[in-house]
Amino acid sequence: MFETIPQAAWQGLLIVFSWPNICYPVAGTLLAMAFALIPGLSGVTLMALMIPLTLGWEPLEIMLLFGALVGGATFMGSITAILFNIPGTAVNAATMLDGHPMAQKGESMTAIGCSAAASALGSTFGIFWLIVFIPFMQWTILRFGPMEFLMLAIWGLTTIAAVSRGSMVKGLIGAGLGLLIACVGLDPRTAELRFTFSSDYLRDGLNVVPVLLGIFAVAEMIHLMVSGRESISGSADARSLTGSAKSGIKAVFDNPGLLLSSSIVGSIIGMIPGVGGTVAGFVAYGQARQACGGNGAAFGKGDVRGVLAPEAANDAKDGASLIPTLSFGVPGSEGTALLLAVLIIHGLVPGHELMTSQLELVFVLIWSLFLANWLTSLIGLFLTRYLAWLTVIRIQYVVPFIILLALLAAYLCNGRKEDMLVVFGFGLAGYGMKKYGWPRVTLIIALVLGKFFETNLHISLKLQELGRVDFWTRPISMVLLLLTCLALAWPGLQRLRGRRKDIRP
Repeated sequence: MFETIPQAAWQGLLIVFSWPNICYPVAGTLLAMAFALIPGLSGVTLMALMIPLTLGWEPLEIMLLFGALVGGATFMGSITAILFNIPGTAVNAATMLDGHPMAQKGESMTAIGCSAAASALGSTFGIFWLIVFIPFMQWTILRFGPMEFLMLAIWGLTTIAAVSRGSMVKGLIGAGLGLLIACVGLDPRTAELRFTFSSDYLRDGLNVVPVLLGIFAVAEMIHLMVSGRESISGSADARSLTGSAKSGIKAVFDNPGLLLSSSIVGSIIGMIPGVGGTVAGFVAYGQARQACGGNGAAFGKGDVRGVLAPEAANDAKDGASLIPTLSFGVPGSEGTALLLAVLIIHGLVPGHELMTSQLELVFVLIWSLFLANWLTSLIGLFLTRYLAWLTVIRIQYVVPFIILLALLAAYLCNGRKEDMLVVFGFGLAGYGMKKYGWPRVTLIIALVLGKFFETNLHISLKLQELGRVDFWTRPISMVLLLLTCLALAWPGLQRLRGRRKDIRP
Protein backbone atom coordinates (compact mmCIF):
# COMPACT_ATOMS: atom_id res chain seq x y z
CA MET A 1 0.00 0.00 0.00
CA PHE A 2 2.87 2.39 0.79
CA GLU A 3 4.15 1.92 -2.77
CA THR A 4 0.82 2.62 -4.45
CA ILE A 5 -0.04 5.84 -2.58
CA PRO A 6 2.23 8.20 -4.62
CA GLN A 7 1.09 6.63 -7.89
CA ALA A 8 -2.60 6.84 -6.93
CA ALA A 9 -2.15 10.44 -5.77
CA TRP A 10 -0.56 11.44 -9.10
CA GLN A 11 -3.25 9.67 -11.15
CA GLY A 12 -5.99 11.29 -9.09
CA LEU A 13 -4.42 14.72 -9.60
CA LEU A 14 -4.28 14.23 -13.39
CA ILE A 15 -7.92 13.15 -13.47
CA VAL A 16 -9.20 16.14 -11.49
CA PHE A 17 -7.28 18.76 -13.50
CA SER A 18 -8.09 17.29 -16.92
CA TRP A 19 -10.85 18.53 -19.23
CA PRO A 20 -13.85 18.23 -18.83
CA ASN A 21 -13.45 16.66 -15.35
CA ILE A 22 -12.42 19.95 -13.78
CA CYS A 23 -15.86 21.40 -14.58
CA TYR A 24 -17.45 19.23 -11.88
CA PRO A 25 -15.48 20.53 -8.87
CA VAL A 26 -15.57 24.13 -10.18
CA ALA A 27 -19.36 24.03 -10.60
CA GLY A 28 -19.77 22.34 -7.22
CA THR A 29 -17.59 24.97 -5.55
CA LEU A 30 -19.57 27.89 -7.01
CA LEU A 31 -22.87 26.31 -5.97
CA ALA A 32 -21.58 25.66 -2.43
CA MET A 33 -20.34 29.25 -2.14
CA ALA A 34 -23.73 30.63 -3.16
CA PHE A 35 -25.51 28.44 -0.61
CA ALA A 36 -23.06 29.25 2.18
CA LEU A 37 -23.63 33.01 1.80
CA ILE A 38 -27.27 32.47 2.84
CA PRO A 39 -27.38 31.51 6.54
CA GLY A 40 -29.28 28.27 6.98
CA LEU A 41 -28.56 27.03 3.44
CA SER A 42 -25.19 25.38 4.03
CA GLY A 43 -23.15 23.07 1.86
CA VAL A 44 -24.79 20.16 3.71
CA THR A 45 -28.20 21.35 2.47
CA LEU A 46 -26.86 21.51 -1.07
CA MET A 47 -25.43 17.98 -0.79
CA ALA A 48 -28.81 16.65 0.32
CA LEU A 49 -30.48 18.32 -2.66
CA MET A 50 -27.89 16.93 -5.08
CA ILE A 51 -28.20 13.26 -4.01
CA PRO A 52 -31.41 12.50 -5.99
CA LEU A 53 -30.12 14.50 -8.98
CA THR A 54 -26.96 12.39 -9.28
CA LEU A 55 -28.37 8.86 -8.90
CA GLY A 56 -27.47 7.95 -12.49
CA TRP A 57 -23.91 9.31 -12.34
CA GLU A 58 -20.70 7.30 -12.51
CA PRO A 59 -18.51 6.96 -9.36
CA LEU A 60 -15.81 9.24 -10.87
CA GLU A 61 -18.29 12.06 -11.43
CA ILE A 62 -19.61 11.61 -7.89
CA MET A 63 -16.12 11.93 -6.40
CA LEU A 64 -15.39 15.04 -8.47
CA LEU A 65 -18.59 16.84 -7.47
CA PHE A 66 -19.07 15.82 -3.85
CA GLY A 67 -15.42 16.38 -2.98
CA ALA A 68 -16.01 20.03 -3.87
CA LEU A 69 -19.31 20.19 -1.97
CA VAL A 70 -17.67 18.90 1.25
CA GLY A 71 -15.20 21.80 1.42
CA GLY A 72 -16.61 24.50 -0.84
CA ALA A 73 -18.81 26.18 1.76
CA THR A 74 -16.68 26.41 4.91
CA PHE A 75 -14.85 29.67 4.14
CA MET A 76 -17.87 31.51 2.68
CA GLY A 77 -19.78 31.01 5.92
CA SER A 78 -17.21 33.25 7.59
CA ILE A 79 -18.22 36.21 5.40
CA THR A 80 -21.59 36.77 7.07
CA ALA A 81 -20.02 35.95 10.44
CA ILE A 82 -17.51 38.78 9.97
CA LEU A 83 -19.81 41.34 8.36
CA PHE A 84 -23.09 40.81 10.23
CA ASN A 85 -22.31 38.53 13.20
CA ILE A 86 -24.37 35.77 11.56
CA PRO A 87 -22.52 32.48 11.01
CA GLY A 88 -23.15 31.13 7.50
CA THR A 89 -22.88 27.70 9.13
CA ALA A 90 -22.50 26.63 12.75
CA VAL A 91 -18.79 25.90 12.21
CA ASN A 92 -18.17 29.63 11.62
CA ALA A 93 -19.53 30.62 15.05
CA ALA A 94 -16.09 31.11 16.63
CA THR A 95 -15.05 33.43 13.77
CA MET A 96 -17.69 35.94 14.92
CA LEU A 97 -15.93 36.56 18.23
CA ASP A 98 -13.21 38.71 16.66
CA GLY A 99 -14.30 38.94 13.03
CA HIS A 100 -17.34 41.11 13.68
CA PRO A 101 -15.56 43.44 16.13
CA MET A 102 -12.98 43.98 13.37
CA ALA A 103 -15.81 44.89 10.96
CA GLN A 104 -17.13 47.34 13.55
CA LYS A 105 -13.71 49.00 13.58
CA GLY A 106 -13.72 49.29 9.78
CA GLU A 107 -11.25 46.43 9.33
CA SER A 108 -13.54 43.95 7.57
CA MET A 109 -11.18 43.68 4.57
CA THR A 110 -8.36 42.57 6.85
CA ALA A 111 -10.62 40.02 8.56
CA ILE A 112 -11.85 38.57 5.26
CA GLY A 113 -8.30 38.45 3.84
CA CYS A 114 -7.08 36.65 6.97
CA SER A 115 -9.99 34.23 6.85
CA ALA A 116 -9.36 33.42 3.18
CA ALA A 117 -5.64 32.78 3.65
CA ALA A 118 -6.10 30.80 6.88
CA SER A 119 -8.84 28.70 5.25
CA ALA A 120 -6.72 27.84 2.20
CA LEU A 121 -3.61 26.97 4.21
CA GLY A 122 -5.58 25.16 6.94
CA SER A 123 -7.36 23.01 4.36
CA THR A 124 -4.01 22.21 2.74
CA PHE A 125 -2.68 21.00 6.08
CA GLY A 126 -5.82 18.91 6.68
CA ILE A 127 -5.51 17.25 3.29
CA PHE A 128 -1.80 16.63 3.85
CA TRP A 129 -2.70 15.08 7.22
CA LEU A 130 -5.25 12.86 5.46
CA ILE A 131 -2.74 11.65 2.86
CA VAL A 132 -0.08 10.92 5.48
CA PHE A 133 -2.55 9.04 7.66
CA ILE A 134 -4.04 6.84 4.94
CA PRO A 135 -1.73 3.90 5.86
CA PHE A 136 -2.37 4.39 9.60
CA MET A 137 -6.11 5.17 9.61
CA GLN A 138 -7.30 1.92 11.20
CA TRP A 139 -4.65 1.94 13.95
CA THR A 140 -5.46 5.54 14.91
CA ILE A 141 -9.24 5.47 14.92
CA LEU A 142 -9.44 2.19 16.87
CA ARG A 143 -7.53 3.80 19.76
CA PHE A 144 -10.44 6.17 20.51
CA GLY A 145 -13.25 4.91 22.71
CA PRO A 146 -15.90 6.52 24.96
CA MET A 147 -13.25 7.40 27.58
CA GLU A 148 -11.17 9.31 25.02
CA PHE A 149 -14.26 11.05 23.63
CA LEU A 150 -15.23 12.08 27.17
CA MET A 151 -11.80 13.55 27.88
CA LEU A 152 -11.89 15.35 24.53
CA ALA A 153 -15.21 16.95 25.51
CA ILE A 154 -13.82 17.96 28.92
CA TRP A 155 -10.76 19.45 27.23
CA GLY A 156 -13.09 21.46 24.98
CA LEU A 157 -15.07 22.69 27.97
CA THR A 158 -11.91 23.91 29.69
CA THR A 159 -11.43 26.41 26.87
CA ILE A 160 -14.19 28.34 28.67
CA ALA A 161 -11.47 29.60 31.03
CA ALA A 162 -9.54 30.91 28.03
CA VAL A 163 -12.32 32.57 26.04
CA SER A 164 -14.07 34.20 29.02
CA ARG A 165 -13.29 37.88 29.44
CA GLY A 166 -13.53 39.37 32.90
CA SER A 167 -14.97 37.15 35.61
CA MET A 168 -14.22 33.44 35.27
CA VAL A 169 -17.18 32.81 37.61
CA LYS A 170 -19.51 34.40 35.05
CA GLY A 171 -17.95 32.24 32.37
CA LEU A 172 -18.53 29.07 34.37
CA ILE A 173 -22.12 30.07 35.14
CA GLY A 174 -22.68 30.60 31.42
CA ALA A 175 -21.22 27.17 30.75
CA GLY A 176 -23.55 25.65 33.32
CA LEU A 177 -26.53 27.27 31.60
CA GLY A 178 -25.31 25.87 28.28
CA LEU A 179 -25.11 22.36 29.71
CA LEU A 180 -28.61 22.73 31.17
CA ILE A 181 -29.99 23.81 27.80
CA ALA A 182 -28.23 20.84 26.17
CA CYS A 183 -30.14 18.56 28.59
CA VAL A 184 -33.49 19.57 27.11
CA GLY A 185 -35.11 16.64 25.26
CA LEU A 186 -34.54 12.90 25.48
CA ASP A 187 -32.18 11.49 28.10
CA PRO A 188 -29.57 9.51 26.10
CA ARG A 189 -29.42 6.89 28.86
CA THR A 190 -33.09 6.25 29.66
CA ALA A 191 -34.88 7.86 26.66
CA GLU A 192 -37.05 9.80 29.13
CA LEU A 193 -38.13 13.36 28.36
CA ARG A 194 -36.44 16.15 30.33
CA PHE A 195 -37.35 19.85 30.64
CA THR A 196 -39.77 19.70 27.69
CA PHE A 197 -42.75 21.14 29.62
CA SER A 198 -45.06 18.89 27.55
CA SER A 199 -43.92 20.59 24.34
CA ASP A 200 -43.45 18.43 21.26
CA TYR A 201 -41.02 21.01 19.88
CA LEU A 202 -38.59 20.42 22.75
CA ARG A 203 -38.59 16.62 22.47
CA ASP A 204 -35.43 16.70 20.32
CA GLY A 205 -33.80 19.53 22.26
CA LEU A 206 -32.92 23.02 21.11
CA ASN A 207 -31.16 23.28 17.76
CA VAL A 208 -27.88 25.15 18.07
CA VAL A 209 -28.39 27.23 14.89
CA PRO A 210 -31.42 29.27 16.12
CA VAL A 211 -29.67 29.76 19.46
CA LEU A 212 -26.56 31.03 17.68
CA LEU A 213 -28.57 33.36 15.45
CA GLY A 214 -30.40 34.81 18.42
CA ILE A 215 -27.61 35.15 20.93
CA PHE A 216 -25.21 36.74 18.44
CA ALA A 217 -26.95 38.15 15.33
CA VAL A 218 -30.22 39.46 16.79
CA ALA A 219 -28.51 40.56 20.01
CA GLU A 220 -25.96 42.50 17.94
CA MET A 221 -28.72 44.20 15.94
CA ILE A 222 -30.47 45.26 19.17
CA HIS A 223 -27.16 46.62 20.44
CA LEU A 224 -26.63 48.55 17.18
CA MET A 225 -30.12 50.09 17.40
CA VAL A 226 -29.53 51.46 20.90
CA SER A 227 -25.87 52.41 20.35
CA GLY A 228 -26.51 55.30 17.99
CA ARG A 229 -23.91 54.07 15.49
CA GLU A 230 -24.34 55.25 11.90
CA SER A 231 -23.39 51.88 10.41
CA ILE A 232 -21.75 48.60 11.40
CA SER A 233 -18.31 50.16 10.90
CA GLY A 234 -19.37 53.40 12.60
CA SER A 235 -19.31 55.49 9.42
CA ALA A 236 -21.40 55.70 6.23
CA ASP A 237 -18.34 56.70 4.19
CA ALA A 238 -16.50 53.85 2.44
CA ARG A 239 -13.29 55.89 2.63
CA SER A 240 -13.28 55.36 6.41
CA LEU A 241 -12.60 51.64 5.96
CA THR A 242 -9.07 50.71 7.00
CA GLY A 243 -7.01 47.61 6.44
CA SER A 244 -6.85 45.48 3.31
CA ALA A 245 -6.93 41.87 2.18
CA LYS A 246 -3.15 42.09 1.85
CA SER A 247 -2.74 42.96 5.54
CA GLY A 248 -5.01 40.04 6.46
CA ILE A 249 -2.87 37.64 4.44
CA LYS A 250 0.26 39.12 6.03
CA ALA A 251 -1.21 38.49 9.49
CA VAL A 252 -1.46 34.78 8.68
CA PHE A 253 2.17 34.56 7.62
CA ASP A 254 3.24 36.65 10.63
CA ASN A 255 1.78 33.95 12.92
CA PRO A 256 3.02 30.65 11.45
CA GLY A 257 3.02 28.92 14.84
CA LEU A 258 -0.63 29.80 15.45
CA LEU A 259 -1.57 28.69 11.93
CA LEU A 260 0.15 25.34 12.45
CA SER A 261 -1.22 24.69 15.94
CA SER A 262 -4.79 25.61 14.91
CA SER A 263 -4.55 23.37 11.84
CA ILE A 264 -3.33 20.51 14.03
CA VAL A 265 -6.24 21.04 16.45
CA GLY A 266 -8.70 21.08 13.54
CA SER A 267 -7.19 17.95 12.00
CA ILE A 268 -7.20 15.97 15.25
CA ILE A 269 -10.77 16.93 16.13
CA GLY A 270 -11.87 16.37 12.52
CA MET A 271 -10.70 12.77 12.80
CA ILE A 272 -13.01 12.12 15.76
CA PRO A 273 -16.43 10.94 14.54
CA GLY A 274 -19.36 13.14 15.53
CA VAL A 275 -17.43 16.06 17.04
CA GLY A 276 -17.62 18.45 14.09
CA GLY A 277 -16.11 21.74 12.99
CA THR A 278 -17.95 23.89 15.55
CA VAL A 279 -16.00 22.24 18.35
CA ALA A 280 -12.77 22.48 16.33
CA GLY A 281 -13.23 26.22 15.84
CA PHE A 282 -13.94 26.98 19.51
CA VAL A 283 -11.15 24.74 20.81
CA ALA A 284 -8.64 26.31 18.39
CA TYR A 285 -9.83 29.78 19.43
CA GLY A 286 -9.44 28.97 23.12
CA GLN A 287 -6.01 27.41 22.68
CA ALA A 288 -4.90 30.42 20.63
CA ARG A 289 -5.94 32.82 23.35
CA GLN A 290 -4.16 30.78 26.00
CA ALA A 291 -1.01 30.51 23.88
CA CYS A 292 -0.90 34.28 23.44
CA GLY A 293 -0.85 34.75 27.22
CA GLY A 294 -0.94 38.40 28.20
CA ASN A 295 -1.21 39.36 24.55
CA GLY A 296 -4.48 37.46 24.39
CA ALA A 297 -6.35 40.25 26.19
CA ALA A 298 -7.29 41.73 22.80
CA PHE A 299 -9.17 38.57 21.83
CA GLY A 300 -12.89 39.22 21.53
CA LYS A 301 -12.29 42.90 20.76
CA GLY A 302 -11.16 42.58 17.15
CA ASP A 303 -7.87 40.64 17.17
CA VAL A 304 -6.97 39.21 13.77
CA ARG A 305 -5.54 36.11 15.48
CA GLY A 306 -9.07 35.36 16.68
CA VAL A 307 -10.07 35.00 13.03
CA LEU A 308 -6.98 33.08 11.98
CA ALA A 309 -7.26 30.28 14.56
CA PRO A 310 -10.87 29.10 14.06
CA GLU A 311 -10.78 29.47 10.26
CA ALA A 312 -7.59 27.39 9.96
CA ALA A 313 -9.11 24.74 12.24
CA ASN A 314 -12.47 24.69 10.44
CA ASP A 315 -10.93 24.00 7.04
CA ALA A 316 -8.26 21.62 8.34
CA LYS A 317 -11.02 19.45 9.76
CA ASP A 318 -12.57 18.90 6.28
CA GLY A 319 -9.73 16.70 5.06
CA ALA A 320 -9.23 14.99 8.41
CA SER A 321 -12.95 14.15 8.74
CA LEU A 322 -12.60 11.91 5.67
CA ILE A 323 -10.31 9.58 7.64
CA PRO A 324 -12.99 7.75 9.67
CA THR A 325 -15.47 8.07 6.79
CA LEU A 326 -13.30 6.31 4.21
CA SER A 327 -11.74 3.81 6.62
CA PHE A 328 -14.74 2.61 8.65
CA GLY A 329 -17.80 4.23 7.15
CA VAL A 330 -18.13 6.36 10.29
CA PRO A 331 -18.77 10.01 9.33
CA GLY A 332 -16.68 12.64 11.05
CA SER A 333 -19.11 15.49 10.32
CA GLU A 334 -22.52 16.28 8.80
CA GLY A 335 -20.97 16.76 5.37
CA THR A 336 -19.15 13.44 5.45
CA ALA A 337 -22.34 11.73 6.67
CA LEU A 338 -24.06 12.73 3.44
CA LEU A 339 -20.92 11.84 1.47
CA LEU A 340 -21.03 8.37 3.04
CA ALA A 341 -24.64 7.95 1.92
CA VAL A 342 -23.70 8.95 -1.63
CA LEU A 343 -20.76 6.52 -1.72
CA ILE A 344 -22.90 3.59 -0.55
CA ILE A 345 -25.67 4.43 -3.03
CA HIS A 346 -23.12 4.21 -5.85
CA GLY A 347 -21.58 0.96 -4.63
CA LEU A 348 -18.44 2.48 -3.10
CA VAL A 349 -18.23 0.78 0.29
CA PRO A 350 -15.77 2.42 2.72
CA GLY A 351 -13.12 0.12 4.14
CA HIS A 352 -10.30 -2.07 2.93
CA GLU A 353 -11.39 -2.37 -0.72
CA LEU A 354 -11.95 1.37 -1.20
CA MET A 355 -8.58 2.20 0.40
CA THR A 356 -6.67 -0.34 -1.74
CA SER A 357 -8.12 -1.33 -5.11
CA GLN A 358 -10.07 1.95 -5.50
CA LEU A 359 -7.44 4.26 -4.00
CA GLU A 360 -7.29 6.32 -7.20
CA LEU A 361 -10.93 7.35 -6.72
CA VAL A 362 -10.16 8.31 -3.13
CA PHE A 363 -7.49 10.72 -4.37
CA VAL A 364 -9.92 12.16 -6.93
CA LEU A 365 -12.11 13.05 -3.95
CA ILE A 366 -9.13 14.49 -2.04
CA TRP A 367 -7.87 16.67 -4.91
CA SER A 368 -11.40 17.87 -5.64
CA LEU A 369 -11.67 18.97 -2.00
CA PHE A 370 -8.27 20.68 -2.27
CA LEU A 371 -9.30 22.59 -5.42
CA ALA A 372 -12.60 23.69 -3.87
CA ASN A 373 -10.97 25.08 -0.73
CA TRP A 374 -8.43 27.13 -2.66
CA LEU A 375 -10.97 28.33 -5.22
CA THR A 376 -13.32 29.66 -2.53
CA SER A 377 -10.47 31.53 -0.86
CA LEU A 378 -9.25 33.09 -4.11
CA ILE A 379 -12.75 34.23 -5.08
CA GLY A 380 -13.27 35.56 -1.56
CA LEU A 381 -10.07 37.62 -1.80
CA PHE A 382 -11.20 39.04 -5.15
CA LEU A 383 -14.54 40.14 -3.63
CA THR A 384 -13.09 41.49 -0.37
CA ARG A 385 -13.42 45.20 -1.15
CA TYR A 386 -16.98 44.88 -2.44
CA LEU A 387 -18.06 42.82 0.55
CA ALA A 388 -16.50 45.33 2.96
CA TRP A 389 -18.73 48.08 1.56
CA LEU A 390 -21.71 46.35 3.19
CA THR A 391 -20.43 47.54 6.58
CA VAL A 392 -20.98 51.22 5.70
CA ILE A 393 -24.70 50.84 4.88
CA ARG A 394 -26.79 52.84 7.33
CA ILE A 395 -28.16 51.02 10.38
CA GLN A 396 -31.83 51.72 9.59
CA TYR A 397 -31.46 49.67 6.41
CA VAL A 398 -29.24 46.94 7.83
CA VAL A 399 -31.05 46.01 11.06
CA PRO A 400 -34.45 44.99 9.57
CA PHE A 401 -32.71 43.03 6.80
CA ILE A 402 -30.41 41.15 9.18
CA ILE A 403 -33.20 40.29 11.62
CA LEU A 404 -35.33 39.04 8.72
CA LEU A 405 -32.36 37.05 7.40
CA ALA A 406 -31.78 35.49 10.82
CA LEU A 407 -35.44 34.47 11.11
CA LEU A 408 -35.41 33.06 7.58
CA ALA A 409 -32.21 31.13 8.28
CA ALA A 410 -33.70 29.65 11.46
CA TYR A 411 -36.82 28.56 9.60
CA LEU A 412 -34.89 27.09 6.66
CA CYS A 413 -32.73 25.07 9.04
CA ASN A 414 -35.55 22.70 10.10
CA GLY A 415 -38.71 24.19 8.63
CA ARG A 416 -40.17 24.86 12.09
CA LYS A 417 -41.87 28.13 13.07
CA GLU A 418 -40.90 27.65 16.71
CA ASP A 419 -37.24 28.16 15.78
CA MET A 420 -38.04 31.81 15.01
CA LEU A 421 -39.37 32.28 18.55
CA VAL A 422 -36.12 30.75 19.85
CA VAL A 423 -34.19 33.33 17.82
CA PHE A 424 -36.12 36.19 19.42
CA GLY A 425 -35.86 34.74 22.93
CA PHE A 426 -32.12 34.19 22.78
CA GLY A 427 -31.71 37.53 21.00
CA LEU A 428 -33.04 39.32 24.07
CA ALA A 429 -30.99 37.08 26.36
CA GLY A 430 -27.86 37.68 24.27
CA TYR A 431 -28.35 41.44 24.39
CA GLY A 432 -28.70 41.31 28.18
CA MET A 433 -25.53 39.22 28.47
CA LYS A 434 -23.63 41.63 26.21
CA LYS A 435 -24.86 44.68 28.10
CA TYR A 436 -23.96 43.37 31.55
CA GLY A 437 -20.64 41.73 30.64
CA TRP A 438 -21.65 38.07 30.69
CA PRO A 439 -19.65 36.02 28.14
CA ARG A 440 -21.99 34.50 25.56
CA VAL A 441 -19.44 32.19 23.99
CA THR A 442 -19.16 30.02 27.10
CA LEU A 443 -22.85 29.18 26.88
CA ILE A 444 -22.47 28.23 23.20
CA ILE A 445 -19.41 26.03 23.78
CA ALA A 446 -21.24 24.11 26.51
CA LEU A 447 -24.37 23.80 24.37
CA VAL A 448 -22.37 22.40 21.44
CA LEU A 449 -20.50 19.91 23.61
CA GLY A 450 -23.39 19.05 25.94
CA LYS A 451 -24.88 15.96 24.25
CA PHE A 452 -21.48 14.64 23.26
CA PHE A 453 -20.22 15.05 26.83
CA GLU A 454 -23.25 13.48 28.49
CA THR A 455 -23.44 10.44 26.20
CA ASN A 456 -19.78 9.52 26.60
CA LEU A 457 -19.90 10.21 30.35
CA HIS A 458 -22.68 7.63 30.84
CA ILE A 459 -20.95 5.05 28.64
CA SER A 460 -17.57 5.55 30.33
CA LEU A 461 -19.03 5.27 33.83
CA LYS A 462 -20.88 2.08 32.92
CA LEU A 463 -17.79 0.52 31.32
CA GLN A 464 -15.72 1.51 34.35
CA GLU A 465 -18.34 -0.06 36.64
CA LEU A 466 -18.24 -3.29 34.65
CA GLY A 467 -14.44 -3.34 34.69
CA ARG A 468 -14.21 -3.09 30.90
CA VAL A 469 -12.03 0.04 30.88
CA ASP A 470 -9.45 1.56 33.21
CA PHE A 471 -8.71 5.26 32.78
CA TRP A 472 -5.13 4.97 34.07
CA THR A 473 -4.17 2.42 31.40
CA ARG A 474 -5.33 4.50 28.42
CA PRO A 475 -2.50 6.79 27.21
CA ILE A 476 -4.65 9.01 24.98
CA SER A 477 -6.97 9.75 27.90
CA MET A 478 -3.95 10.60 30.05
CA VAL A 479 -2.61 13.03 27.43
CA LEU A 480 -6.01 14.73 27.18
CA LEU A 481 -6.13 14.97 30.99
CA LEU A 482 -2.75 16.71 31.01
CA LEU A 483 -3.95 19.14 28.32
CA THR A 484 -7.05 19.85 30.40
CA CYS A 485 -5.00 20.57 33.52
CA LEU A 486 -2.69 22.82 31.51
CA ALA A 487 -5.67 24.71 30.06
CA LEU A 488 -7.10 25.32 33.55
CA ALA A 489 -3.76 26.33 35.05
CA TRP A 490 -2.63 28.54 32.19
CA PRO A 491 -4.47 31.78 33.20
CA GLY A 492 -3.06 31.50 36.73
CA LEU A 493 0.45 30.89 35.40
CA GLN A 494 0.16 33.95 33.19
CA ARG A 495 -0.95 36.13 36.12
CA LEU A 496 1.93 34.82 38.23
CA ARG A 497 4.35 35.57 35.41
CA GLY A 498 2.97 39.10 35.14
CA ARG A 499 3.40 39.71 38.88
CA ARG A 500 7.02 38.59 38.75
CA LYS A 501 7.70 41.05 35.96
CA ASP A 502 6.14 43.85 38.05
CA ILE A 503 8.31 42.95 41.07
CA ARG A 504 11.55 43.07 39.11
CA PRO A 505 13.37 46.41 39.51
